[in-house]
Amino acid sequence: MKAEFIINRPHRQPPLQRTMFTLITMVAWTLWISLWLPVLTMIAWLLGLEDAFKQLGLMHPMHAANDLSIVLSIAVVCALSMGSWSQYNRFRFAGKQRRRGNRTVDITEMAPALAASVETAHRLRAGKRSVIHFAQDGWMFLDGGVTSD
Repeated sequence: MKAEFIINRPHRQPPLQRTMFTLITMVAWTLWISLWLPVLTMIAWLLGLEDAFKQLGLMHPMHAANDLSIVLSIAVVCALSMGSWSQYNRFRFAGKQRRRGNRTVDITEMAPALAASVETAHRLRAGKRSVIHFAQDGWMFLDGGVTSD
């Protein structure tokens, strides 16, 4: 029997442990991103974003705060519009089955689709693992039976 990892069941962790794990993850991602900052800075410099910073902040220092507030307000409007759109979709589609369930296929109907006999299809369905062999004419068969461990 395979043991379940606690990471797959975060609701089983105490709140303090979940909080610490979240903080450690945030610190790790921050450190990882900080390692990439020189590369990102070089890419921004090659794309000419240094000139945009000069135009926004250094050319007219009195207007820099106003320009920054415009950029921040646009970012807030974008974040609010995306957030409201996602909430709308969550309310619209939450708890609704979007697809119909598949019909149950009878084993006598499934066996010809697998190019197997009905007996082989029964043995395949009964076991967890099996070794499948193919005959020269394309039909499948099981050699020695199905293991059900």
